[in-house]
Amino acid sequence: MVIVGLALIAVVVFVVLGFVFRSHDRDSAATLVQGIGAVVVPAASAALWLTNRRPRTELTEPALRDFADELAERVRAQWSAAASERRLIHPSPVPVRWRWSHLPVSGPVTDAVGIGTASSRFRPLPGLAPITAADLESGAVRDLFRLYGALDSGRMVIVGAGGAGKSGAAIRLLLDALSHREALEPDARARVPVPVLLTLSGWDPLNQRLHDWLATRLATDYMFRKSGEHAGGVVSRLIGTGRIAAFLDGLDEIPEAVRPAALRALNEQANFRLVLLSRVGELVTAVAAEGPLSGSAGLELLPVSAQDAAEYLTRCQAQPPPDAWRSLVRHIRMNPSGAVAEALDTPLMLTLMRDTYRADQRFDPERFADRAAVEDHLLDRVLPAAYSDDRPGQPRSRYSLGQAERWLGVIAHQMNSERSRDLAWWQVPRWRPAWPRTAASCLFAGLLAGAAGLFWAGPSAGLGAGAVVGLSVTMSLTYGRAGDSPQLLGRLQWRDFVVRENFLFGIAGGGAVGVAIGVALLLTHDRVVMLFGGLVIGLLAGVVGGFVTGLSNRSADSRTPIGPVSCWRQDRQYTLTAGIAGGLAGSLIGGACLGLLAELANERIFGVIDGFLPGVALVTEGGLLLSLALSLVGSATWRTFLASLQLRMRNEAPIRLVRFLSDARERHVLRTVGPVFQFRHARLQDRLEEAFTTRNGPGADG
Repeated sequence: MVIVGLALIAVVVFVVLGFVFRSHDRDSAATLVQGIGAVVVPAASAALWLTNRRPRTELTEPALRDFADELAERVRAQWSAAASERRLIHPSPVPVRWRWSHLPVSGPVTDAVGIGTASSRFRPLPGLAPITAADLESGAVRDLFRLYGALDSGRMVIVGAGGAGKSGAAIRLLLDALSHREALEPDARARVPVPVLLTLSGWDPLNQRLHDWLATRLATDYMFRKSGEHAGGVVSRLIGTGRIAAFLDGLDEIPEAVRPAALRALNEQANFRLVLLSRVGELVTAVAAEGPLSGSAGLELLPVSAQDAAEYLTRCQAQPPPDAWRSLVRHIRMNPSGAVAEALDTPLMLTLMRDTYRADQRFDPERFADRAAVEDHLLDRVLPAAYSDDRPGQPRSRYSLGQAERWLGVIAHQMNSERSRDLAWWQVPRWRPAWPRTAASCLFAGLLAGAAGLFWAGPSAGLGAGAVVGLSVTMSLTYGRAGDSPQLLGRLQWRDFVVRENFLFGIAGGGAVGVAIGVALLLTHDRVVMLFGGLVIGLLAGVVGGFVTGLSNRSADSRTPIGPVSCWRQDRQYTLTAGIAGGLAGSLIGGACLGLLAELANERIFGVIDGFLPGVALVTEGGLLLSLALSLVGSATWRTFLASLQLRMRNEAPIRLVRFLSDARERHVLRTVGPVFQFRHARLQDRLEEAFTTRNGPGADG
């Protein structure tokens, strides 16, 4: 039906143009108005139909099961990689224990286990027995899954100090839940929700319903296609039917003023299994203002004992441990209340000690007066250790320690100003004004097209081609879809052929081209109808090209989340492929239109096009160039590259920003979660920003 609709528009256009040109009174206003009306009315109607048309897929029970299993695979792939990167698997993780929190962070234990309730709120997952009050007294991280899967209320709150291991505990719990789900038979598995771990940063509970925010985050973070079938249908149905369990980290990272509203929204709107993670003090304050998360089991992560810390550090070294390491372990055991043992009572500080001190480097405990001095020392060692040139088995760093401190400080400052722990490379352009990038894109594409036009048909054609491309770029960057998340290639999806963004993208680019063609035709042929003909040709070619570029428009690969570098590369590949496909389709239509227009008018268009075949051949060459230029400057990689140039001019980041971030990840300064980067820990991000503002003043903006 789509092809029929486009063909109908083309037929109407050519019939009317033929009528206008062959009319004896073709220059009269009446004939022109009749022609415009005959074209605009059916074309607008067809365009409206195409814009509002949406693919409809029956969301049957088997289909929902398949989508839930697909989501589970993506979540497993993402967090298994994150667990390995954070060394939560090998060596064996830091021993973290928990107990029922006696702080005011939750309600009574009887409400959590369902004593006195008329009926069960959440039945235990297959293979699990109900939880009793005794089960909630204390335990290890490996015991959390049984609580999550069999707690009557279906709600858990995990609190701890900064660096206490909340995120690590959540990842291990999530992977345990996924393993349990995968081991079940299909019918039983269908009754088990898919756990997803999300940060709460970016949620505005005052203006956005929990389900809407969660559906948007799932569609974005787990890379469902940007069609109504997924973002507006499947994801919402998965949430609404209880097939999703939410692990929400970072209540302490949203603005303090809205934390009580967030608790209220969770109380009223969360009808699925829920695990909430937060620092202790921030949650206590929010609960004092709003009340606890009803029915939740409040669990508090305990400090790592000196004995457990000593055993962990011993386990991380070759056996027997070197002298320097044995000396450190002996000091911790002999001084369990000393500054070093107190500082090493969190997984964060233990892993920093493990990673920033080599086996042959001696740590001097007598240098430090208190816990804070030890923590600051270990955080400050992260970059010197990572960018040292004498790291065994590691290549020499491309970047100096000074560059890393400067650039990572700027990045940490920008992230903190946005109250975010996630660094998505395609959002970096928000850090600097957009108009220089728009101007540079117009200049680049315009000069390229002008040079081609000059070579092809002389100075006039070169000037015209540069103007057309420059105007098209401006229109596309201003009104088109430039600035979206990275676009990735996937299998051809015919049901995604006609969607609103493709239509608007085609209108923006095609309209600009049409105006330029129409004005050029008017000036060269001195006929008003030529202006109208050029506009119709440009719009038709642009819409067709926009639809074709949408055939493979996906926001991820077909099965699993991807890393930042792969995301960058695939966006670049999509840019090239979409530019060629859209350019061929649009220029073939545009060339055919100009060729037929030349035959109908019995004139040579632009002095070179005198018929159908010459029009197709000549316009295709220029159309490909135009389409590639539009696709390039509208891509996320192009915008980020130009933003990196803006940052480099102020010595705030390298030009090849993604390569720098990937290098920092290899040196364990950053980590990745799907396509975004994160600092190794929030404490490190805050420490780097603190050092940056100290060097540049409190008003530094990078």
